[in-house]
Amino acid sequence: MINAIGYCDIRYVDSLSGLLKYYEALMQRGGLVARAGEVRSLKLGLILDLLKAVGIPEGHKSGLISAVLRGWDMNCRNRSIVQVEEELQAISISINALQNELAAAKSQWGPKARLRLDTAVLVALPLMPTDLKSDEVGKIQDLLRRTMNCLKAKMDG
Repeated sequence: MINAIGYCDIRYVDSLSGLLKYYEALMQRGGLVARAGEVRSLKLGLILDLLKAVGIPEGHKSGLISAVLRGWDMNCRNRSIVQVEEELQAISISINALQNELAAAKSQWGPKARLRLDTAVLVALPLMPTDLKSDEVGKIQDLLRRTMNCLKAKMDG
C-alpha cells in the first residue's frame, strides 16, 4: 500500500508515523526487559516493517527482507537483562530519530522529501551485526550499501 502512494504524497509520513507509534507503544510495555525473546521478535518486526515501507526497487526490498530473515539470530539465551535494556534503548533511539525526520519532512515537504525519508529509514534501522548470524553480516551490509547507492542515484538524478 505504501509503495503505491508515490514519492510526493505526504500520506507516507502519516503512515510511517503510525507504524512508529505502534512499535513505540509495544516497546513501552511493562516487564519487557525480562522477555528477551519477545524483544528480539519485536525488533525484527520493526525492521521488516520499515523495509517494507521504504520506496526502494522491489529487487532490493525483497533481497534485504529475505537476507534479514535468513540471517536473524533469535538465540537470546546468553543475553543479560542489561543487554536487553540496551537493545530496547537502541530501538527507542531509532524510533525517536525517525519521528524527528518525519516531523521535519512534514513541515518541509517537497519533491525529494520521500527519498530523504527513505534514506533516513535505512540509516536509522535498529539493525546491528550482533543481531545476525556472523556468516550473513557481510551480505546484508552489502545489500544495504547497494540500496543506499540506489537512493543516492535517485537523489542526484
